[in-house]
Amino acid sequence: MTSDPQKRAMAAREAREALLQLKKLVDETTETTHVAELQAIGFAVRPGQRVDALTTLRTALESLRSPHLETAINQACERLEFALSI
Repeated sequence: MTSDPQKRAMAAREAREALLQLKKLVDETTETTHVAELQAIGFAVRPGQRVDALTTLRTALESLRSPHLETAINQACERLEFALSI
């Protein structure tokens, strides 16, 4: 293990940035799911309203199954592991 504080700081910063990217993707999916929830509530209150909460939920699910999410998870893990190895 090296004792270079600058390298450790940079590695920790890169790990945090990777986690922030992952968080952004998860936050976007959470917001999409919230929109679907509101659409479903609106439809329950006003059945005549034409809304497609299922399409919105499918979009959220596709986001979770996206290769972008998997890439973000892998990058976050790799950067954290690297930061720990310094």
